[in-house]
Amino acid sequence: MYRLVIWDKDLARIGQTGEMGKFEIPMELARLFFNLDSRKFPKLSSLSFDDYDLFSGTQLELLIHELLDFVSLNPSSVESINSMVKVISEAKFLGKSILFDPFSPHRSG
Repeated sequence: MYRLVIWDKDLARIGQTGEMGKFEIPMELARLFFNLDSRKFPKLSSLSFDDYDLFSGTQLELLIHELLDFVSLNPSSVESINSMVKVISEAKFLGKSILFDPFSPHRSG
């Protein structure tokens, strides 16, 4: 499983789960992100199955723009991308971070 998580660093710092919301990204979609051109999609292409990726502040807006550019090239992913944009927008509104979590239990692939 590959998840997009609204992450509260302050809660995580005091030993609580920092997770405030999430979206499970389909594995096929995650794999597409990993193979994107890094010049056009620097944030999405930096994602991997090897490490957590944390984005905050102005990075959230850049991430949203990359997702919208991606969906224009891959219209079949519109539903998942819209869900991701919604989660990121909520994190932005709350002043929280976004964490891409490749280490969730029951990950396939």
